[in-house]
Amino acid sequence: MRILAFSDIHNDWHQLRSLTQEDADIYICAGDLTFGERGLETAADILLPINDLLYIVPGNNERPDHLEEFFRHVIHGRVENVKGIRIGGIGGSPRTPFNTLFEWDEDYAYKILERLGKTDIFVSHTPPKGTELARTMSGHDAGSEAVRWYIEEYQPRVAIVGHVHERAGSETWIGETVVVNPGLRGKLFHFSP
Repeated sequence: MRILAFSDIHNDWHQLRSLTQEDADIYICAGDLTFGERGLETAADILLPINDLLYIVPGNNERPDHLEEFFRHVIHGRVENVKGIRIGGIGGSPRTPFNTLFEWDEDYAYKILERLGKTDIFVSHTPPKGTELARTMSGHDAGSEAVRWYIEEYQPRVAIVGHVHERAGSETWIGETVVVNPGLRGKLFHFSP
């Protein structure tokens, strides 16, 4: 199965259009199509040709209920079985200094992730705490303890994250899980059940 993953588009409609032209069996968005939901309708129009194939979590700039108005497969706190592959995730982020739309405390994230159970592909807007993918340019760790716990506990084969723009295109390993930040340019990979 060919999977195209991307994150943190932030209203770059030209880039989003180019991603929809890529040939993939499914598409995964790790959140932040927009800034504060401005442009969500435009994003949905651009993504309409792939809506049935798109699995998405909200970023910290979107709320799950708003995404559900436009997209079929919002996987925040849910798992969907796609041709024998279990895909699930969590959107939003830990508290930021910017007071964005969908921020949470770690207790909330632990509860969501405990209910999620085992996945093959785990999608989180926020990267796992204590990894290079969580490190901002200023050296701040913007990751989540709960996301780190989930990956260590359940060892999905792939974890797709975003949030920290300067780590786009980077990857790391936690145990047997490859953790990838595809960024707005996206990353195409092959996955077999």
